[in-house]
Amino acid sequence: MAGNPNKPHAKPKAKAAPRRVPWLLWLAAILALTFAVYVPCLDNELTSWDDNGYVTENVLVAHPSFIGLMTVPQCGNYHPLTMASLALNFRLSGLNPASYHWLNLLLHLANTALVFFLVRALSGEGVWTTVATALFFGIHPMHVESVAWVAERKDVLYAFFYLLALLAYLRFLDTRRPGWRVLTWFAFVLSVASKPAAVVLPLALVALDVYRRRPVTRGAVLEKVPFFLVSIVGGLLTVHAQRSAGAIVSPHLWTFFQKILFASYATGVYVVKLFLPFSLSAVYPYPDLDRGPLGPEFYLAFVALAVLLPALVYLVRRRRSALFGIAFFFINIILVLPLLPIGNAILAERYTYVPYIGLFVALTGWLDERHGPRWAGATVRPILAAALFLLAAVSLVQTWKRSEVWRSSDTLLNDMIEKNPHRIWYAYWGRGKGRMEKGRNEEALADFNEALALKPDSEPMWLYKGNLLAELNRSDSALICLERAIALKPDYTEAISNRGSLKARMGDTPGGLADLSRAIALDPRFRDAYLNRASVYARMHEYAVSIADRQRAIELDPSNPTNYRLHGSIGVSLQVLNRPREAIVEFDEAIRSTPPSDPRLGEYHLKRSAAWWALRDSVRARSDAGDAVRGGAYVEPAYLRSLGL
Repeated sequence: MAGNPNKPHAKPKAKAAPRRVPWLLWLAAILALTFAVYVPCLDNELTSWDDNGYVTENVLVAHPSFIGLMTVPQCGNYHPLTMASLALNFRLSGLNPASYHWLNLLLHLANTALVFFLVRALSGEGVWTTVATALFFGIHPMHVESVAWVAERKDVLYAFFYLLALLAYLRFLDTRRPGWRVLTWFAFVLSVASKPAAVVLPLALVALDVYRRRPVTRGAVLEKVPFFLVSIVGGLLTVHAQRSAGAIVSPHLWTFFQKILFASYATGVYVVKLFLPFSLSAVYPYPDLDRGPLGPEFYLAFVALAVLLPALVYLVRRRRSALFGIAFFFINIILVLPLLPIGNAILAERYTYVPYIGLFVALTGWLDERHGPRWAGATVRPILAAALFLLAAVSLVQTWKRSEVWRSSDTLLNDMIEKNPHRIWYAYWGRGKGRMEKGRNEEALADFNEALALKPDSEPMWLYKGNLLAELNRSDSALICLERAIALKPDYTEAISNRGSLKARMGDTPGGLADLSRAIALDPRFRDAYLNRASVYARMHEYAVSIADRQRAIELDPSNPTNYRLHGSIGVSLQVLNRPREAIVEFDEAIRSTPPSDPRLGEYHLKRSAAWWALRDSVRARSDAGDAVRGGAYVEPAYLRSLGL
């Protein structure tokens, strides 16, 4: 697979490829198989596992702006192009998950095609290296997370531009035309704007230089400077985003040697799961050192990596394709190894999306060798081919199954908990929130209790448990939970607001108002506090201040789809204050924006009818009363008779 050493920039020639290969037929078959195995994803829902932060509860996606996309980090990451793509999905289909999943899958298919062309160029058009690498990139189960998870749009999008950059750079090496180098840099910028993991691309370009035996010259070094500048800027923006989200774990939590053990273990798992893709999980939590020392598998992984990696490099030292593949893997995996712990997982399947290309190249390169290496007197090539054939069959089944795991929040969280029982507190919390939304309150409470047993210092968990207990009318217990949340975080505006609402409901109106006013003082843009305080004022018959709070809530989120309820409540308060003309304006807006299926629509017509009647406009009062009856609202017979109905 090596090129002519006397022509360092020539493309390497194939060793065993036939002269004419039906490349497009191979590619079409790979893409068709990849699409087929991912079909279950197309019916999947948006999950509560980060899809809410990225899509369903993200104001920037619903109302994008160029400045917002370019300056506001999302969920601890800076990736404006990814957020723009999600905003495009929202513009096309709202919260209908189908378009999000279709775009993820289409990008994955495009990436599979790009891998096909990239490996074809790298291998000198080696047939089986190209076909096998592209096939496993398309169907390997470790890649399901990147494709089936909408929040991981950043993976498939950054990989698309990353692979384009590599292909453009190979064209530059072949032609020496500056335009290809400029295109490489532009694709690199788009890749970094999609996911910060792309910042390692300059090192991959250096690896390509070595693979193509490009001489180290001043020009070859200087041309990388613009790439490294982009990497530095992207890295700084990412560190800022991670710190602002609190995603960077304290550097003093583990010793340096423990981090080395974690990195060794993660590397070992990535390699093992390439061959044995079983027991897959959306989360691989860090070991809990409070429950005991690290297990022997961490030390074994360290020893294996320290011994086997140098031995492997020595054995394949004359095979540049294998060396390039190994180098490509480590270049692209190094930043996500837990040397600098980020987040709550020691490793993640999505991290293999691009790095596995290197391992596939290193592994499948032997398939185009007629006289490959021998082991115990036998040629390795047929053994390797049989093993890869078996792995392909396993991958098809496992990828289909993993795609179904991502069908909904329930299926995902249940799988996560099943694979890691009593270990992942946020999985129990997420499942509890989903069960709470579906009215399965006792099951939700059990999940919250389990989560708190694992992480008793989680103020959001105490908040959710308090909210649930309040909904179950267990007010005293709910109050204890909310106070616990506030004790852990004294400026926790949501907990303070909810405690104020609960106090007022329990009869402590002054205490409730004090909490609600404190929450507003802490965050004048916290909409829920205004809503809660408005309800308390309305119960106190303080209608003027209740109206003011509801109007402020509307101002804070004028596009909120539930604002029609606030307009209706304001209208009712204005009627009580004997201000029918102003009430009609509010009822007009409530009627205009109320969904036709909402039973409140009939009630709003009835309220507006009463306002028209108070203004002695019997014609409009009669019309609204008729609409109220047709809308299912109960109207006093005496009132109907007075209207002549």
